[in-house]
Amino acid sequence: MNSKLTEYQLSKLKPLELKLKRAVHSGDTDKAIELATQIQRLFPNEWRKHHRLLRAKLWAFESCLDANRISYAQRGFIGIRKLSASNTRLYLEASSLLAVCHLRSKDTSTAKTLIKEVIEKINNISSERTKHQFQKRLIERIEEECILTELIGTNDLAMNIEEIQAKAVLLIQRNSDTEIFQFIGNSIPTASIDLLRDVRAYSLNQLPPPDRKLLPSPDKAEEPQKIGKTAFGIIKRIAWKTFCNPDSTIYKLWKNRVPKVFNEGYFSAAVVTTMGDFKIGIPLLASGISALIMKYTAEEFCELSKPKGLMIDRGKE
Repeated sequence: MNSKLTEYQLSKLKPLELKLKRAVHSGDTDKAIELATQIQRLFPNEWRKHHRLLRAKLWAFESCLDANRISYAQRGFIGIRKLSASNTRLYLEASSLLAVCHLRSKDTSTAKTLIKEVIEKINNISSERTKHQFQKRLIERIEEECILTELIGTNDLAMNIEEIQAKAVLLIQRNSDTEIFQFIGNSIPTASIDLLRDVRAYSLNQLPPPDRKLLPSPDKAEEPQKIGKTAFGIIKRIAWKTFCNPDSTIYKLWKNRVPKVFNEGYFSAAVVTTMGDFKIGIPLLASGISALIMKYTAEEFCELSKPKGLMIDRGKE
């Protein structure tokens, strides 16, 4: 079967791919799904395994994962694994993201099995630079998801926005960034650190010894400051859309540096809302996260915190 795209198909496909990337980067999941569906219509049924189609679907399903639409994303990643060859990067990326889905669902055993498969197949990536980039992204994402997995459902403490905001202001006034990261790290439940230790040790043991040396040691990974940075990374990821929606009140006030956005608890309210979506109820964590976010300008935060996918942009290799 000749699956080379025609000039007509390419002329339609390229603009849709660009729009799809923009939708994913802006967190517009519904638009991403719609564009992936339009791309699928360009391919005959017998071309369901074409890498350009599978790549578009993977972008859309990763956007669903970031939006916490776990069941939908999980079905998508399973489908991509079935349609892609097991020695391809598409298969590796779909498998990694499927592992994240299982972590979110607290199915650690299945997640570890998938992580093992991915790491065993990483050497299929021919470029050393790309291989190490993928390894680094994978380990970082797994670490973040281990923290989030055990945070989900910890909604046993009242989240008083005024108290959280007051504590955040005190942290800004009295503590350095390093100290705030340590403060956040110390607020993380022991169960998160236990899971992080378990999955990280399991993951690292699958890596060849030379590759292990490129990653922080287990002791460094469990220091409160490093745990705090990892926790901040995942909360930023899930809060990004709330803080960076151009139409939202907080973004407009923040961008224009209107004083009341800092004085009236807007940041703490947005953090509490985000954590509430995941049933996370840890006031000290909310204060630490709010304090760090308030140190950024809107433009800095929204650019630096934009969710970075596991998928590697082929144009940047």
